[in-house]
Amino acid sequence: MRNRVNHTARPRKGHPYAFKDYDDDGNIHQSMVGFLESLWKGAPCGSCFFLATTDADGKKWREHVVHGDNITVGLNKFFHQHSRWDFNLYFCPNPFSKDRRKKDFARPTRLGWCDIDEAEPYAFRPEASLITETSPGRFQGLWLWDGWHGPEEAEGYSRSLADRHGGDSGWTITKMLRVPGSVNHKPQYDEPFVQLVHRNWNRISDRPPLPDIARAMEAGDVVNPDAHDPKEVFEKYRKQLHAKARTLIRHTRVKEKDRSSCIHLIIACLHEVGASPDEIGCILWHSPYFIEKHGYHLDRLDAEVARVVSKLEAAK
Repeated sequence: MRNRVNHTARPRKGHPYAFKDYDDDGNIHQSMVGFLESLWKGAPCGSCFFLATTDADGKKWREHVVHGDNITVGLNKFFHQHSRWDFNLYFCPNPFSKDRRKKDFARPTRLGWCDIDEAEPYAFRPEASLITETSPGRFQGLWLWDGWHGPEEAEGYSRSLADRHGGDSGWTITKMLRVPGSVNHKPQYDEPFVQLVHRNWNRISDRPPLPDIARAMEAGDVVNPDAHDPKEVFEKYRKQLHAKARTLIRHTRVKEKDRSSCIHLIIACLHEVGASPDEIGCILWHSPYFIEKHGYHLDRLDAEVARVVSKLEAAK
């Protein structure tokens, strides 16, 4: 076991970007607190969050509750009482309404999560916001969505990430992950640090397709917005498109009041110049008018494209 670092100063609230020295107990304590505070920030009032420990030999699983109205104090107390050198440390990313880690009590979350394990951690799309190396060559990922999702939908996105990119099955809303900065005490390893190897705290606007939609996409039954690059599609048809459609497609935020009319115009103009449903879908999937009206729901994307195109075909 490594020599412990004596740090007499009382650790205070730390910054989540830290993790400057994995041997420094004081720095890592502050970093772990700051990291989890940043993940849990903004959850509904009265939420409960869960930490867990096992002994170094992996036995005696114990769960610990941190209350949302006192996160900093709760985290400091937990990490003071449970040294990373003596325990395996875990956390659940998601909030709960009661002090029981059951799906029945899960609250909406802004996170996606996945056991990446031995898959390529940077191949996931969208790319993970936070990647942790839990042991040599094995990883876990977190995605920071730009909106809240209920438990079922949140699980669906996490499951889709795992299914599409070779991750493990750890997609349930009650999933526990290893705390960055802790120590992995599994006997087959030489006590490696759990290291945060990639971090991007910007919120993600894109979403993977939910599992049932992904299966339909593979079967060719619904529009596939991932089949083409939207920039390439726009460039392909740009000169043929109506000026208004070109302007709307270039918009990165909503500037027109009537979103439905904008969506209809984009679809109609692209269809008229010969774009396929998948090409139309990839443009619309990145349009602020569609996103603000429907969110990242592929079934609604498919329905919008099919409805407008069928009307245009019937009018011929």
